[in-house]
Amino acid sequence: MSRRTKKPDAEARRQRAIQRIGRDNAACPICGENDPRCLQLHHIAGRRYGDELAPICANDHCRLSDMQIDHPDAIGEKLNNIERIAHFLLGLADLLELAIAKLREFPKYLIADIAPHYPAARSDMP
Repeated sequence: MSRRTKKPDAEARRQRAIQRIGRDNAACPICGENDPRCLQLHHIAGRRYGDELAPICANDHCRLSDMQIDHPDAIGEKLNNIERIAHFLLGLADLLELAIAKLREFPKYLIADIAPHYPAARSDMP
């Protein structure tokens, strides 16, 4: 006879995710996803180059990790602080690149949303 273990309920899984992320109000800085079950901790500089972490949604984490593949390899066996800082800045630039892409999309959605409320050509507008 097999014994079944009780599955954790949704709230228990959510609490475990919050614990893993380290805070309750985390959100992806790129897309705003705030469900802790969808967030992962991203090493900004890359795992080898620093311990600075940012909560990122799974999709954006995949994109950022892929972008890190194009970063330069380590110069030598032992890392120095300048190299660590350089990789952190590259990782930060990757984060900003994705955020800027989202920032460029958002106004287009706003304009598309309000466009139906305004006539295409109004004679009283300059």
